[in-house]
Amino acid sequence: MKRLVTPFLLADFFILSATLTQATAQTENRLWSQGPLTWDDFTLMPASESEPSLLQYELGYAPIHDTIDGILSHYYLATARIIPSSSWVSANHRTPELLRYHQVVFDMLEEERRTLQRALNAADNPSAFQNILYASSDRLNTRIAGFRSRTHDGTDTTDLATFEQQVRHELAMLPATYRPTYSPHPFGYCAYVSLGAALPFGTMGQDFTPGFTIGYGFDFSWNRHVFNGEAYTGYLDARKPLALFGSHNQPPAPHSFDKGQSYNLFVINFGYGHLLIDDTRMQLAPVLSLSLRQLSTLRNHADHFTYTRLEPSIGLMFRYHFWQQNPFPQYSALFGNKRIAERNRLSLHTKVLLSYSSFPRIEGSPAGLNLMAQVGIAFGGRYQIVE
Repeated sequence: MKRLVTPFLLADFFILSATLTQATAQTENRLWSQGPLTWDDFTLMPASESEPSLLQYELGYAPIHDTIDGILSHYYLATARIIPSSSWVSANHRTPELLRYHQVVFDMLEEERRTLQRALNAADNPSAFQNILYASSDRLNTRIAGFRSRTHDGTDTTDLATFEQQVRHELAMLPATYRPTYSPHPFGYCAYVSLGAALPFGTMGQDFTPGFTIGYGFDFSWNRHVFNGEAYTGYLDARKPLALFGSHNQPPAPHSFDKGQSYNLFVINFGYGHLLIDDTRMQLAPVLSLSLRQLSTLRNHADHFTYTRLEPSIGLMFRYHFWQQNPFPQYSALFGNKRIAERNRLSLHTKVLLSYSSFPRIEGSPAGLNLMAQVGIAFGGRYQIVE
């Protein structure tokens, strides 16, 4: 009673799955979870009279692309099956003892599949999976050879019963299914680019028009705490002529700001936020920032000036994660030698910052609120502990 274990690679699995119809799939893929063996699982015509039966099976693994908690996740699943169309039994050997014998082999195959799954989960890199599979296949073949010898091909029912109890007990100790679970690690990161506007109010709004801005930023998070740095560049137009006082209250230079002229705006923020919402779909956090705001012109050397103010600001940050994935996890010594998946995200990023500005060196001392409103794209991630 010859047995065969065939380790199969990923491409073989996909080709097989792609060519089977719904009807033949039930015949070609006989899984342990579908119940005990019957003689109907031996459909091939006997190829030899020298052996009473042949049970052919395969042990392998396949990549899985599954949606877990709404997030595309990548992992590997150990697989095992018997192949009824390649298995046969002689008509005069269909005894209950022989069927029990094959069932124990089927149970051993399932036990090895579960053991293989644990080995795949413990591996750090899929490039090692093929060697793990070959070792698993050799272990299974050696065990089946010993079982065959001890039971005299299933005819010794005393040892057969012993193996039945032992294998069923071992099966009960191993999880039948595997689907990874993800729990967030405290550390996360994000980088973003955005477009928006600077909107002055009060006397600032009377002296300067709203301006277009481009923003760049990054942040790091720990639990619900977010620390970020960002820069915005853009321009403002003067609504009317304004003069800038020199140092030591010198008389103002005439028309330092010309009506309709564009002036460079540059803002650097360093801020802190606390995440009120941080789930698989969105993040929402109020933020406090210290802003360095600079207004300048470079029209010509004689008229060059730069005016800088340090201002506190408050605001709100919101991100909606429209794409996420959990790649294959790997062990990381940095995170306590645990299996870690770096959950990647693409998010719609929005942020508003409100600050109070005053320009005492400008004639008329314009002052008022400045609102920075930005919308953009963020790329980031949150490390996940995988079990």
